Amino acid sequence: MLNRHSYKVSATLAAQRFVSAKSAAANEVEYPPANRMPVGITVDSVLDVNQRIPVAGQGEIVKLLFNDTCTAGELVASDTSGRGIAFSLAATTTSLTLPSAYGGILMDETVAATGTIANVLVMPGFVK
Repeated sequence: MLNRHSYKVSATLAAQRFVSAKSAAANEVEYPPANRMPVGITVDSVLDVNQRIPVAGQGEIVKLLFNDTCTAGELVASDTSGRGIAFSLAATTTSLTLPSAYGGILMDETVAATGTIANVLVMPGFVK
């Protein structure tokens, strides 16, 4: 069963990117700012801010554009452009007091190059 929703946008967003709920705007998404949990992955591009964008939600396996290497089965986080990066939690005082968000799990083979598109199980969460 598909878990897809359509959200408003205030800027153009590309397909195959993580998005999060926009602060102070109902039913609107944006690329995730630092430490904001993604709500899903865009399945299409939107070129006009008067349009809505379809987003795959929790439990779906969808394609995501990666901006860094990531090992199969690892948690996947988002950079500020919604692209996938390997999730990591540095053992510093600052990182242990602030929540760190991830958006899913890499289900395909290891991503070895920037620009690779791979399947991710959408499963957002926080680690602190």
